[in-house]
Amino acid sequence: MEYNTTKVRSLKSYPTYQFYAKADSKTVRINEVFKICILETLHWIRIRLQNLPDMPNELNAPEPEQFCSFSEDELSSFSYNNGFQIDVIYIDAIGAWSFRITEPDMGVNLGTPRERPAVNGRSFTTEIAFLKQSNCVEIGMRTVCSEPSDTSVDCEVFRPRVVKALAENEHLRLLHSGWIIDGKPLEITSKAEMERFIDIFSAEDRSLPVVIVADSKTEIEKAHPVTLPSAIPSLSANKYSFSSFKQPSKELSVIINADKMPRKNCFAVPESKDKKTKEKPQTVVKKTCVHTKLPVLDYTELARSLIGFAIVVFADEKYFKPIENKTHIAIDYGDILLITKQEAVQQFTYEQYREDIQGFLKPLKKEVIALQKRSSYSFGNVLFYSDAKLKEYRTKRHQTSSLEGKCSIYKLENAELKAQIKELSQQQNDMQQTAENLRIAQKKLDNLSKELESKNEAYDKLLTETAAKEEAYRKSADLVRFYQHMIDVAALFPTDKDDVCRWIEDNYSDLLFVASRAESELRKYSGSLDVSSLCDGIVYLAAYAKYRRQELTEEELSLYSERKHWEIQGCGKEALRIYRSDYTVTIDGEQYILDQHIKRGVRAEELIRIYFCWDDNSQKIIIGSMPEHLATVKKST
Repeated sequence: MEYNTTKVRSLKSYPTYQFYAKADSKTVRINEVFKICILETLHWIRIRLQNLPDMPNELNAPEPEQFCSFSEDELSSFSYNNGFQIDVIYIDAIGAWSFRITEPDMGVNLGTPRERPAVNGRSFTTEIAFLKQSNCVEIGMRTVCSEPSDTSVDCEVFRPRVVKALAENEHLRLLHSGWIIDGKPLEITSKAEMERFIDIFSAEDRSLPVVIVADSKTEIEKAHPVTLPSAIPSLSANKYSFSSFKQPSKELSVIINADKMPRKNCFAVPESKDKKTKEKPQTVVKKTCVHTKLPVLDYTELARSLIGFAIVVFADEKYFKPIENKTHIAIDYGDILLITKQEAVQQFTYEQYREDIQGFLKPLKKEVIALQKRSSYSFGNVLFYSDAKLKEYRTKRHQTSSLEGKCSIYKLENAELKAQIKELSQQQNDMQQTAENLRIAQKKLDNLSKELESKNEAYDKLLTETAAKEEAYRKSADLVRFYQHMIDVAALFPTDKDDVCRWIEDNYSDLLFVASRAESELRKYSGSLDVSSLCDGIVYLAAYAKYRRQELTEEELSLYSERKHWEIQGCGKEALRIYRSDYTVTIDGEQYILDQHIKRGVRAEELIRIYFCWDDNSQKIIIGSMPEHLATVKKST
């Protein structure tokens, strides 16, 4: 019997909006800054829940401007579920407060022409976390979208209103990599501002993208004629020959009546001695060239609307070349560049938007906002809810001496780590990352669970096992961080084979050198090629270079080969002898033997071969040939 049912689908997760800043103040203490941040968040969520008949008592707090009447003693951890889930954790010992709300997709702009109905199975988790430091409060926010893996409906990027509220609060100053988030642009019109820009651009912890609006050029136009009256004598009435005057070009001069022209603009000419002969005053008219500055995009309005999304920079034409020298990013008149990390990911020329500069603002903002989605982000020391929960568990575990209490806390930690593994799994689905690595992490976590069961033994044995357990949990955390790192790396993989060599140069030039031969072979290759797998192999070779430098352990190197099963193999002495020229590459007059390679696939399927050698002098891997198979003495695969 055939069933007509709704199929179960796997989920994928990815960040949409992300934000990090440090808050301080010139008017109030850090403790007050911490309270203001929390009260702004509670105010925001109260507004969102104002139509509910009942609201958690924990949300009933003073308004942000009444922070003086609010005590941190009133803060507490709590959860609330009413078709959506709110979780808050407060750790007084370390000054950490973390908020999380998980809610189903309710659609956008319902009842309007721009309506987007709710997407079945889609949900959003928004996290807001604050960490109190001695001189500032670290702020972290992110919204993660979770949806069925085959969902094709685009997910909008929504900035929580609390971001703008914090930026506009008169008592706070938000900083991101030294940049004050106040809705104002950075104008590079002086050497000091230029140096400030370079500091922000080069900051390793900068995650906000940079939008550079370049100065427009000066256009030369012919304006209305400027008349220059003169009393040029006739040839018959004056001893001065007409040839003694410089003759204006035809296109720049006409003769008009000069009666109304101001005297100061007249040419000085000798007065005629023949007073009987008088000519009617005439004027040589010269059309002057007017230098007009072309209109520039309203970067002030752009900066105001992109608070919490990007750092907007205006570059005066005087600093185009210094910017290029410092950043290696070329700028032309009127260009608009979108920069993530230290790379320009998109560039708009003036010709693309000069016909409708104001109208271009909307699509430009949309492009900038979209940079948040699936991007890598640094959140400093901020603890989002799950990490804060683990921190609280570990604190409690060290504070209790009860065997039963420790075992109970370990179980809670285990459950929270499982939740993190689940979230990681969904992110890996979205980024098409390795399921094999996740299986290993799950296996390690299962082993930890079995170890946890043995904690019912005597207290003396518990002390030894507790130390082993803490070490195992540390390794699990390292694995989670590694997998997250690989997700971030894969997100930047090029999709076109012609972009692979530039990607290698941008990201791994200190570890890998691509010979021109390999670059040419890849460019000319016309067969079927999985660019993602090729890039994965390149990442593995970069890790292998670190291993040769003794910067990675063998165990760490093995993590890079898990998914594609990469393995360093020798090329065979016979092949190197018989086909020596095929396995030789020349660089700056010096020959290198490509005696090693990694491989994936066979000729019947998609084939990838990367031939290389290790150079002791440069401490780099030299890639000499890819992605095809070189000749061997055996039958080719």
